[in-house]
Amino acid sequence: YEESVLLNTKFFEDKAVYQPAIAGILLYMVAPLGMTMLPLLVGTVTEHLGFSDNQAGYLASIDLLGIVVAAVSAPFWLNRFSRKKLASLGISLLVLGNLWSMVSSSFYELSSARFVAEVGSGIAFSLSLAVLGERQRPDRLFSLGIGSTISLAVIVFLWLPDLITQYGFATIFVTHLVMALVIVFFIAWLPSYGDSQKSTKDPLSNPVKAPYKRLLICFAGFFCFTVVEGGVWSYIERIGDYHGLSSSYIGNVLAITQVVSVCASIASTALSTKYGRLFPILFGGATFLVSLYLIQQNQSWLYLVGACMSQFAYIFTLPYLMLLCVELDPSGKYYVLTTAFKMGGFSVGPAIVASMLSGNGFIVVSWVGTVFMGSCLLLIVPLAYSLDKQVIPQTIHSNNKFGDE
Repeated sequence: YEESVLLNTKFFEDKAVYQPAIAGILLYMVAPLGMTMLPLLVGTVTEHLGFSDNQAGYLASIDLLGIVVAAVSAPFWLNRFSRKKLASLGISLLVLGNLWSMVSSSFYELSSARFVAEVGSGIAFSLSLAVLGERQRPDRLFSLGIGSTISLAVIVFLWLPDLITQYGFATIFVTHLVMALVIVFFIAWLPSYGDSQKSTKDPLSNPVKAPYKRLLICFAGFFCFTVVEGGVWSYIERIGDYHGLSSSYIGNVLAITQVVSVCASIASTALSTKYGRLFPILFGGATFLVSLYLIQQNQSWLYLVGACMSQFAYIFTLPYLMLLCVELDPSGKYYVLTTAFKMGGFSVGPAIVASMLSGNGFIVVSWVGTVFMGSCLLLIVPLAYSLDKQVIPQTIHSNNKFGDE
């Protein structure tokens, strides 16, 4: 235990170690804020701007498409330009896009504005993934980044609904803009170009050698997983409204889901890979499937339980899927594409749901989720099982930079 405390102390004594990690976590926290606020955006545009449920779904997809565009192109620019300049560009686009969103009222104008803002988010997200992936124990840092993102979301869902009622729907974009500006003060902490703090003794930081075919399969499974979350998260507010739940109750449910998600992040951080990757992924997938049934029930408490289960499953499983992508990348160059596949799935999810809505409620959200979650497990489970056989014996007894007891 004393050695663990000493290791944690030394971590904060070395600026070259903790400053990039903290800057990366802050970028990771703010970049997906627009995605986090999608349920509020979808509900607000239908009520305040008169958008249809289909238009709201397509707006959510276009919003996230900006992140996808930046993420897909990341391998071509991430290591060619100064990361401080890239961060500045990303924040500038976030500010510009949110300012434009504040004065937009039509579907096409607002969609264009959100696309610009989320291109900035995509730059920030890809940058954060690269910076954190270069640290020791990236799985821990990914979990901390997710935990920070969730903590911010709790604050957003507790306060923002009332602020929107008082000041209008533009409050969503003001919040996004202000949080983006906070990052400006930490850009100097980023490394100018890519570097590596990985330990050659840490099996989690040394990707398992594997053909690229396995990495592509992992990306495909990751994509299917986020299609499920994208569809559910974009329409979770609409599902509650369809069943007659009040906006205040739905807002409280969304806030509670974020608290539950913090617990999921803590659980995945504490568990790490002590029991492998297969068990946590199966547990998360099964939990998500059950939640898809519960959110469609008329009882308010079942809606609450289902919403909480879906977010717990998503946040708990996400670090393991991201870790698989890191471990299955032999070159260490392509794991930044996890952002592209993650946000690609998240963007496609609401579009698929929107294209299948027929006016008979939102049961299609759960059907789409069931199909894609089943596909995810079929693709990911064999990879997780294979990696567990190779890495578990070393992982359980390995030491790490953050000082496991």
